Order: sequence, then C-alpha cells, then structure tokens
Amino acid sequence: MEENSIKKEYRQNLILGLESLSVFLISFYLLYIVSGLSVLYISWDFDIPATLFLNHIHFQVPDHSKLWTTDAIISILMATPVSSFIAGIAAVFIFLIFPKKSRILLYFSLWIFLQAFNTTFGLLSENILSQTGLVRVAREMKLETAMLFLTVAMSIFFMIKSGQLAGKLYFSHLEGIGKMTASERYFKACIFFLFPWLAGSILILFISGQAIKSRETFLITFMLFLLLPAVFTKIPVRQTPIISGRQFNWLLPLTSVAFILTTYLILRNGFSF
Repeated sequence: MEENSIKKEYRQNLILGLESLSVFLISFYLLYIVSGLSVLYISWDFDIPATLFLNHIHFQVPDHSKLWTTDAIISILMATPVSSFIAGIAAVFIFLIFPKKSRILLYFSLWIFLQAFNTTFGLLSENILSQTGLVRVAREMKLETAMLFLTVAMSIFFMIKSGQLAGKLYFSHLEGIGKMTASERYFKACIFFLFPWLAGSILILFISGQAIKSRETFLITFMLFLLLPAVFTKIPVRQTPIISGRQFNWLLPLTSVAFILTTYLILRNGFSF
C-alpha cells in the first residue's frame, strides 16, 4: 500500500514538473515574440530598421545616427519592458475573470506573469547595473545616479511581491494542500517553479546557440527574486483546488516542441518588417 502511494506521488510530481516545464518554454518564447514585435513596430515607425533574432534585436542604424532622437530612444528601448508588463498584468487578470478555470490556464497565467515581470523589472535592473540598454533612456531623461539605484531597489521589491502573489495563486489551487507538511509544500513548489526555471533556462541557452553572457546570467539569476518568494509564501486561507496531477496532458510538450521549432526556423536568420 505504501509502495503504491509512493509511486502515485512520484507520478504526480513528474506530471507537474513536465507540464510546468512545457508551459515555461512556450510562455518564454511567446513573450519574447510579443515584446520583440513591439520593438520592431515602434522602430519601424521611427524609420529605424531592426531585425529580431533568437537571442537579440539588431538595429541597422548606428547609435550616433540622427534618427536616434530622444523620442526614438525612449519609445524603442522602453517597448520591451512596457509590453512585458502589460502582458504580465493581462495574464493574471484573464485567469481571475475567466469563469471556467483549469490548471493549464493557471500554469500559463503564472509563467507569463513571472517571465513578463522578469523581463520588465529584471531587465531594467540589469541594464542599470551593467550601464547598457535602458540606461540610454535614463540619460535622455536626465535621471540622477541615486534615482537609478532607487529604481533597482524598487524593482527588486516589486519582484518579491509579485513572486508572493504567484505563490499564493499556485498554493490556493493545489489539491490536498491542507494535508501536506511544510516540506511537502516546498517540494511541490520547487517542482513547479524552480525545476522549469533551471531546466528551461539551460534549454533556451542551448537552442539560441549562444555562449553564456553576463546579461543572460543576470536575468536568469534575477528571476529568483520572483521564484523564491513564490516557493516560501504563506498558504492562503481560501482554496479552490484545480491542480490534481492525475492525468498528463500530452498536448503541452508536443505544443512546446512545435512552438519552439517554429520560432527557431523563423528567427534563426532574423525577422523584420
């Protein structure tokens, strides 16, 4: 009897981890495409041609060009964090108002929310600390150094609070949460949040075919400000279980592979308007 119980628990954890990993990968590339297209459209509007690749956006106009006006710098460079922020808020909002909730809808809402906020606040902090990208926006807006460091501190604060929100959404919909010990809850949370983050990040770096750079390392690491608070957040009083893990959704990994392959084929040589 105990052996069957262990096998059942192992199967449920395996299903949870694989489904979460599949959604992690889909949501990452979906968000990357949405934010990337936002940059391409705005840069095209300012007559600055750009090309979207698997791991970066290449602007075909040098930085010293007169086309890089103040409006162009602010609009183009802010496109990624702004579009990501909107996507993250929309993902949670859709889940909350959707009448028929499911675990797959929850998974997508959580991972789009988490990755979007990492692309917003994590990217903002990385650019400020490394003096790249969005720092150009800060210079155009004449922001002082103290304000930049305050921005980094506020970004970390918002990421921690956002991670706690994600954790509460996860735990409030996890079946049998009230009967689990603290260690069992943390283990379930690690399988859902930390395993996909680690395995998914390795796969993404491998697929993009790039050497590990400081920017990617920073963003991957910075996401822990979202994930660790999610893992160790308090269990909400109100619970409506929808995560059972009894049956594996084979459509998720198949969709993940198909979506990644399609993205790779389109972006490996670059995409532009």
